[in-house]
Amino acid sequence: MSFPSFFQQDEQRSEDRLTRGLLDLLLRFLRKRLDPKREVALALSGGNDSLALFHLLLGCRRYMSVPFHAVYVDHSWRKESKEEAEALRRLSREAKVPFHRPVLSPLAGPNLEARYRELRYDALAELRERHSFQAVLLAHHADDQAETLLKRVCEGASPGALRGLREERRRGNLLLWRPLLSVRKGDLSRVLARAGVRPFDDETNRDVRYLRPKIRSRIFPYLEEMFGKGMVGNFLRLGTLFQEVSGYLEGKMRSIEERCIRGLFGLYLPFPSRFPRLEIRFFLEEKVRARGGHLSADGIARLLQLIEKRAPKAVVHAPPLSCVVNGDHLFLLDGEFPDFTFGRWQPEKGPVTWVDFWKGKVLKGPPGSRVILLRECEPGLRRKILKWYASRGVPPLFRDRMPIYISGGNLFPVCLTGEPFF
Repeated sequence: MSFPSFFQQDEQRSEDRLTRGLLDLLLRFLRKRLDPKREVALALSGGNDSLALFHLLLGCRRYMSVPFHAVYVDHSWRKESKEEAEALRRLSREAKVPFHRPVLSPLAGPNLEARYRELRYDALAELRERHSFQAVLLAHHADDQAETLLKRVCEGASPGALRGLREERRRGNLLLWRPLLSVRKGDLSRVLARAGVRPFDDETNRDVRYLRPKIRSRIFPYLEEMFGKGMVGNFLRLGTLFQEVSGYLEGKMRSIEERCIRGLFGLYLPFPSRFPRLEIRFFLEEKVRARGGHLSADGIARLLQLIEKRAPKAVVHAPPLSCVVNGDHLFLLDGEFPDFTFGRWQPEKGPVTWVDFWKGKVLKGPPGSRVILLRECEPGLRRKILKWYASRGVPPLFRDRMPIYISGGNLFPVCLTGEPFF
């Protein structure tokens, strides 16, 4: 495997119009984002798309500095993978591009596509940490985008998910760049053919036991036969529309975030029922997704219903988050809200409310006082304190977790104002 058009470029040979256009597209993308003092990585499988991006990155080097590494993630499920890795290593060495080959452990069982995808990202994140890459370049293109949107429509995805793949996305500590989302696969194939480059043929890309090949080879052709040509373009337009919708909703989400109060164990949003349903839905789905969680269609519908009804005490789990509704209070907890301990909360001298308690403050108790929790009180007293808390608007989330000081026969439910209970 070699790249004669870039490694042995004839000064009199000019780039064809298609290659020039793709180079301009990639140069604009990189000039907007690339830190010249940082390196990036390219996920290089040896297939048509990633080889085309490799080819174009080499072309960009004639116009700007593009320090990149090539990464071949070996899935260990095809006997050809070792030979392909060596061919890509030679190719990278010829192009003076550092090469890496993380090897995954073979998997068995269901949902292999999704599980291998997670392992790939984990391997890329590990390399990113080791080499401090600014980002990882992926060669997803317009046809991939259309397949993704069809899949998500069929799954009943949320408005945020229907924007499809994004040019730039952060996945934990891993920044992903997709500069080719507006480019059709056929154009990438033509660029490689004109450069005299032959990509690897991975037969799993045609194996209809897997969803993506099935969409590509069966479902899209069927839809185009039923509805006419241009289905890829139609799904791309749908994605563009939802990107615009998502852009609008992201602005609304920032307004919601400005009203949130950060606490020791998550976010608190007062009066969530006052926000339009679509806006609060987008806010919740994005917050859960950002934490690596998932809200099913039934889960988000139930949570929105609880918010609208101002349910007095309800929770919807979206691990690792718990979404707690207490009347017109919404708490997004990072796990379980713990019982009070002095190691977590900071004692304060002045009056302390339950909002202060949420933020990590607690009233400093009287000298010689001792601390109990509400559940330790005898039933009659417990009922009186609960009624007292409710009269002062303390959400149920806190009532069993607040410290109560006992001093001189008086009780101090300190997350209100520090006043004696009787």
